Amino acid sequence: MKNIYYLIWNKWLSRPFKLKLVIDEGQGTPIVLLHGIGKTGGVWKHLITDLKHYSTLRILAYDLLGFGDSPKPDWIKYDVDDHADAVIYSLDKVKGQTKFIIVGHSMGCLIALHVASKRPDLVKHLILYEMPLYDGLPEKRIYRLRLKAYEKFYNWIIDYKPEFDPSNIKRAHKLAQRVVGFEVNQNTWIPFIKSLENTIMHQTANTDIKDLVVPMDVIYGTFDMFVIRGQPSKYIGSPSQQINTFNVRARHIISVKASHFLTKRILGAIALEYT
Repeated sequence: MKNIYYLIWNKWLSRPFKLKLVIDEGQGTPIVLLHGIGKTGGVWKHLITDLKHYSTLRILAYDLLGFGDSPKPDWIKYDVDDHADAVIYSLDKVKGQTKFIIVGHSMGCLIALHVASKRPDLVKHLILYEMPLYDGLPEKRIYRLRLKAYEKFYNWIIDYKPEFDPSNIKRAHKLAQRVVGFEVNQNTWIPFIKSLENTIMHQTANTDIKDLVVPMDVIYGTFDMFVIRGQPSKYIGSPSQQINTFNVRARHIISVKASHFLTKRILGAIALEYT
């Protein structure tokens, strides 16, 4: 029945998808958590543990489109519009809330940015951890070499798409787990490679940042091998009070240490609202 519903409501009528809300706890300022590619809402466990200590917060964690228990249509592009539209539709369904602090990790950062660009009325503050910003990088040879290596690796994964079979899924899954802990399987492979190609590799972050009208904290891990520290303020053309950049000693995971830092930034965003 679900497949028939998706076919009529989402494909034929072009309605956005509603995401699976995996965590909805607490009352107060709503904090929305958007995970990265090949992950689920459960990846935020350390941050959620920290945030539960504060009684004035409402924690909302979603499975992004194509991952976890959210819909996994095979006919969409899984570009940033597809992902952002699903987030916007889901946030519009949250009762009693109008504006959110959105926390994104990796690809979730790109989606959060696009949500803020399309619907600034929904967003109080953006907190973006490990944003894969591939334009506007510092002019250093090592960054150019790393970027080429990422593109080669990503294209190697995407090249599986035409002839993919279960044995290749198993092999790619082992590689993904070994490198950065992607949680891919036969059901999530198509969303994974399409999101990689159409949201991460062909990203809209440069134009989304230019359109930004809400405060944004950008946080990079100093030991992250899969994200290069970009210069988001460069897109605006001058230093902006809207954008603050931070570093934390972490890899491309939402570790306990990274979660502590994210908690501080969330509390800082709330305090900023009342100054």
